[in-house]
This record gives sequence, structure tokens and C-alpha cells, in this order.
Amino acid sequence: MPWTRREDPARGTRRAVRIHIVEDDYAVRDSLTELVSSLGFSVRAYADGESLIRSGPPSSADVVFVDLGLPGIPGQEVIAWLRRLDAPPRVVAISGRSIVDIEKMLEDLPGLPLLRKPLEAESIVAHL
Repeated sequence: MPWTRREDPARGTRRAVRIHIVEDDYAVRDSLTELVSSLGFSVRAYADGESLIRSGPPSSADVVFVDLGLPGIPGQEVIAWLRRLDAPPRVVAISGRSIVDIEKMLEDLPGLPLLRKPLEAESIVAHL
């Protein structure tokens, strides 16, 4: 699919977009992986932020969905790390928490797209 490829300005090349899913809930992580894979994207899924960080930084052409309620390193810290990269990927936060909790978590991360659980396929696709 031609829309699964994007320019990677950090490398000056055109490459396949990889989608990274950082979600501790297995059912949500598995469902997202299945949906995104069915659309022709390469997917890497992680149960926590530490796993994503250990795997190395995503490309600037990639998209990373990060649950805010991760165990270990909180989702907002993972997002802050991603935003500090020299060539950051696109990041989308996901959460099932109350809007008050979410606003507190994201107060230092302005302009971040947020998807509320339960997630809708159309919302996910809109951010790819």
C-alpha cells in the first residue's frame, strides 16, 4: 500500500512506516497489533516503556501509540523521551483514565494527540 510509506527526513530516504504500540494490557495491545497489521503496516508491540527504550529509538517516519498508564516508566515519561529524540516519531497517547487524570498527566506535553479507550478503529487509522 503506498500510504504505508513515508519520507524519513532524518535519513533523507523513503521507508516503510513502522507502528510501535506501547500498551501493558495484553488484549488492547493484541487488538491494536492485529488492526494495524491488517492495514499492511509493520508493527512492534511492547508491554512497557522499558522494552521500547531498550529496542532503540523509532525512526522519525514511524508512529508510536503510548498508553499513559504503563507500569514502570510512566507513559508521559516515555512520550517525553520520544519527543527529545533528534528526529522524533509521531506520538499518540492512549488512555482509559478520567479526563481530569489525563489532563494532569499531559500538562507538560502540549499538542499531543490523545485517543480514549475503548479505542475505535477509525480513530486509530486516522493517526496512521
